[in-house]
Amino acid sequence: MLNLEEILKGNKVNKTKEYKFSEALQELLDKSNIIITSKKTGDSYIVYKLKEKIKLKFYNSVIGTWQICSFLSPDEILDSWYVTQIG
Repeated sequence: MLNLEEILKGNKVNKTKEYKFSEALQELLDKSNIIITSKKTGDSYIVYKLKEKIKLKFYNSVIGTWQICSFLSPDEILDSWYVTQIG
């Protein structure tokens, strides 16, 4: 397992298997310590759970923090995704 900082700064995304967006999202929702990364854009996403609400967040490398994701582009959704265990 890699830590999150290694993945985000060192580009150590697990690229051994590609997933459809629906599969990657299901992994993200079902398991803890998972990050999904778009093959098309290289953007990484996590799920933030607070009480009964679930928010999808992406890592904004410009400001160096996670932001709530209000949308994903269709091109990104329809392309392949990577799932990486962090911890």
